[in-house]
Amino acid sequence: MSSQLSTTAELIARHSGGGLSAERLAIVSLGANLPSRFGSPRATLEQAADKLTALSVWPVVLSPIVQTAPIDCPPESPEFFNAVAVLDPGKETSPLQFLRTLQAIETYFGRARTGQINEPRVLDLDLICYGQHRCKSSELTLPHPRAAQRDFVLKPLAVIWPSFELPAS
Repeated sequence: MSSQLSTTAELIARHSGGGLSAERLAIVSLGANLPSRFGSPRATLEQAADKLTALSVWPVVLSPIVQTAPIDCPPESPEFFNAVAVLDPGKETSPLQFLRTLQAIETYFGRARTGQINEPRVLDLDLICYGQHRCKSSELTLPHPRAAQRDFVLKPLAVIWPSFELPAS
């Protein structure tokens, strides 16, 4: 994946005078290990990144796509392709509204939720954090409760925002 901006620090430096604030930035992890109607898992992530770009007030910073082994998945699960995006959904968008939009994108790409934990999927969009928001409900927990243990989130995030520290849960 490519982007006009290669790091979140560059994004903030370039647009902070226009109202961009790190306090409003959302971090979304992207993952796929099954083909979708858009092609391979890698192609799916590239198309999903385009959808995220349309949701952001400012340019989106996208990490490179990395290939990772499935963790806690059913046996014989294919490897995942993962990336991280940093974007600004805008002042008017609440974290829960944004999560629902991410879930709608997953559905658009053909994700079917069977209830099986860590099942193979055509697309997984996880809201890792949304500024400094903290919440815990049946629909959304922020920051994401397992993000700090997930190298497939931390490694791509470190490429585009090396100084970022996940807020404590």
